[in-house]
Amino acid sequence: MPLDWTGLGDFSRVSTSSAIAAVLLALIGSGELGPGTVLPPERELATSLGVSRTTIREAIHELTLKGVLTRRQGSGTVVVDRSASGQELLRDMSATERDAEEVIDFRTVFEPEIASLAAVRRTESDLVVLSRLCDYRPDKVGASESLDLDQRFHEAVAAATHNRLIVTLGRVTSEWLVDFRRASHASVEGRRMSLDGHREIAEPIGAGDDAKAAVAMRAHVTAVGRM
Repeated sequence: MPLDWTGLGDFSRVSTSSAIAAVLLALIGSGELGPGTVLPPERELATSLGVSRTTIREAIHELTLKGVLTRRQGSGTVVVDRSASGQELLRDMSATERDAEEVIDFRTVFEPEIASLAAVRRTESDLVVLSRLCDYRPDKVGASESLDLDQRFHEAVAAATHNRLIVTLGRVTSEWLVDFRRASHASVEGRRMSLDGHREIAEPIGAGDDAKAAVAMRAHVTAVGRM
């Protein structure tokens, strides 16, 4: 399985292991590496990318901590099923129970704290991914693509905490927030507001400013909730 670096951004300013982790995150986030995909052996990856096995091992270790990859005895390194891990939490939560007010309350309480923790724990690869998810023009993407980028951005913030429980929670809530997010992406103005909010969140996360990251996330989810 060749890894395509084309169009995945400039990784020259980050360490090699972080660059590889960022590429793998991008491929997984876009669906090119789907759930259950088995990565090539470390030796093969190292040869194809021109790096050491230690570098590959460090990148895989980081993604394992994020809950993105898992190591299976006899199978190798496998891409985790992003939805299966949250099915049990979703099972008893019907759509009627998830009204708009509850969703806004949930996001206002939890997402600022997640952004705050992400600012403290983020790695170089996390910053590359967040930057890439903010690198587009809202007038050049459709509603569905903008919605996908929105979901992936919030999941990437959760992944930057390097806490498996938060990562799982982020994936679960991303699934049942989609109906509420869809309305905000119906217009170019809504897509622009979403992107502006994401950029304002990504900046303090990149700077390691946990307080400002929390404030930016709270302002973002509140603004979206009013739409």
